[in-house]
Amino acid sequence: MSSELIKFPKILILLLLFTFATFLGVLFTPAIPQIAKQFNVSSAMAGSTMSIFLIGYALGQLPYGPLANRFGRKKAITIGALIAFIGTLIAFSATSFWLLCVARFIQALGASVGLKVGFTMVGDLHVGDAATKALATLSMAFGFMPGLAAAIGGIVTVLAGWRGCFLFLAIYTVGLWLLTQSLPETAKELHKDAMDLKKIGPNYLRQFKDPFVVLHAFLAGLTTTAIYIFVTLSPSIAIERIGLTPAQFGLWSLVPSLGLFFGAMTSRGMSSKLNPRINMLSGMLLSLIAAAILSLFFANGYVNVWTLFLPTCAMYIGFNLIWSSALAHGLSESKDKSNTSAVMQFINVGTATVGVLLTEVLPPTTTMLYPAALGILFILMFATWLKLKAHH
Repeated sequence: MSSELIKFPKILILLLLFTFATFLGVLFTPAIPQIAKQFNVSSAMAGSTMSIFLIGYALGQLPYGPLANRFGRKKAITIGALIAFIGTLIAFSATSFWLLCVARFIQALGASVGLKVGFTMVGDLHVGDAATKALATLSMAFGFMPGLAAAIGGIVTVLAGWRGCFLFLAIYTVGLWLLTQSLPETAKELHKDAMDLKKIGPNYLRQFKDPFVVLHAFLAGLTTTAIYIFVTLSPSIAIERIGLTPAQFGLWSLVPSLGLFFGAMTSRGMSSKLNPRINMLSGMLLSLIAAAILSLFFANGYVNVWTLFLPTCAMYIGFNLIWSSALAHGLSESKDKSNTSAVMQFINVGTATVGVLLTEVLPPTTTMLYPAALGILFILMFATWLKLKAHH
């Protein structure tokens, strides 16, 4: 990364920006059972606020490509932060479940700017191994942010209820926006015609037709799907089946996050030593072994904090290897980093959205839903990897 961005505190700000949507999406999850009681809906219905957030998160990737090309990366951040702030305030004051769902969608549309612009800023400055190392460094934030968000959410839920979670997020959004104003503008030039609708469509269509871009993004998206399925299903498993309190669940959620952190360290070390496809395969094999162990325990009725969180932690190590290698390699050959990154993140988050939505139509009470979903995802991962190998 540029000397400006790797210096503290700018690197920390970029880490927070990268996980903006993750923080807003996950923090409220310990309050899902409370929200279900508040609005008299099932836990599965309350959990659908996560899939609604993911829909907005996926769709929000596309407009920020042209916005970042036309007005610069930092102004795009300002637009997104403002939208996220408005959505968070609506969620805080929601008097009905449908209004909360609308608020979550708006919140996600704004927060999606973080991953999109953060990814673009890396692409502005790096390609190849350097990009993989940069993304691995930034993905360390994914190692602690989901767990940190859940832990904070658990404490806030106990102290101030579910509305307190959204008040906290409103304050966080303003604080993060203020911090991002110290980041440098990485756009090398601005394109006055970037918002021309006649050009936006063909530009995006060109990216969607590129199998090199699409396959890498889809593979990364399958790992994102696994993470968000865990985020969606784990509150009901841990709180309702195992009997944890929201605060205890939040603290235990830090355990899988350590897996993402160590995965980021491993990915950074392996990026210059092994072929990206080997890194992806190594991550899939490690994650598959951990998923098999979890499934074996669950199938035999051993459902507790150890059998839920520890195997998931090991899976997350592999997921990070897949995610950072796939996204960096998929972006490496692009000349239009902003639009390519927008399409890749749309596919990445869109895949997760579809996956979470599909889990919601299955029986919500069975603990085998999580291992079954993982099994399907690994089949798709290996099939995509083989397709990539054939393409190369």
